[in-house]
Amino acid sequence: LVGSEMCIETAAWDGEKLIGLINALDDGELTAYVHYLLVNPEYQKDGIGTRLVEMIKQKYKDYLCIVLTAENPGLVGYYEKLGFDVMHDAFPMKKLSK
Repeated sequence: LVGSEMCIETAAWDGEKLIGLINALDDGELTAYVHYLLVNPEYQKDGIGTRLVEMIKQKYKDYLCIVLTAENPGLVGYYEKLGFDVMHDAFPMKKLSK
């Protein structure tokens, strides 16, 4: 799906150095899922992650919902500042390969 409208990858670069990356998948109409946001630690606190999230929010502004999982509890407040709310009516689940 990479390169299709269902998988969006947006990157931030400093010259030839990759410094940030966000990935989102969508169902084509209603819901987009932000799979991950990565920012090189050397560039954290420079607004790179915020700009990447804002790009995703703009891309999916007409969708009913954008869902993301903050795997680090320390990032919940960060995402709340970006307009996301903690879901109390859903329970993220996973199955590991091994």
